Amino acid sequence: MIFTLPVHTRVEDFDQRGLLAPPAFLSIFENTASRHAELVGYSVMKESLCCGMAWVVTNWRIQVLRSPSYEENFSASTWLRNGPRQATREMLLKSESGELLARGQAKLCMVVRSTSTPQLPSPERMAAYQPEDASAFPDRLPRLRPPTSYTDEQPVLLRRSDMDYNDHLHNTAYLNLALDAAPQEILSQGVRSIRISYRSPLRRGDPLVLKSTRQDGGWLVSFVRENEVCAVVALNEQLKPL
Repeated sequence: MIFTLPVHTRVEDFDQRGLLAPPAFLSIFENTASRHAELVGYSVMKESLCCGMAWVVTNWRIQVLRSPSYEENFSASTWLRNGPRQATREMLLKSESGELLARGQAKLCMVVRSTSTPQLPSPERMAAYQPEDASAFPDRLPRLRPPTSYTDEQPVLLRRSDMDYNDHLHNTAYLNLALDAAPQEILSQGVRSIRISYRSPLRRGDPLVLKSTRQDGGWLVSFVRENEVCAVVALNEQLKPL
């Protein structure tokens, strides 16, 4: 089942040029996925608060072909893709005329909130989404790994407002922090690709350092807690597909 709905944006979703800002792509895809889940009978918030279960994003991949403007109408589509081990949510953003604006892909893991223990979703749950075989992307990229060395680092104080309803650093906050750590020339080019690998959840009070460097034609940021790399964000990579 491919679920599509019109996108209702907010002023804060746009940058100084009046174009959809990078974090808004993630928020739009997330909210569309939540509406899809509600349609098939699974409320993301209810399951978290009442049942103690939560879907956790382990990887994001976003490709921006064109950022829509403030006055522009566009829609978001999402579907669950068949997979043997991990749920994969595919996403597309399209203009009113059908022009493809952006692609998205999120790999998901269901966990028990109290213990962060992974749990496989039941076949009945997966069947409710009527999974598709199609992927939003025509290719695959190498696994996103932390760089072996860095050229810049800065400590970051995590705020209460950065946390999500699971009391983890919200997955879109990683992108905001990575954008803050990126040089202006990267941002001036326009963010055309985003990849995020979440390895271990961060919480308020964690001693976080952002370590950054140029790599693969783009900018990579590692989120380091003491000596542990908890996440990696890559912007504007230029990689050869697998």
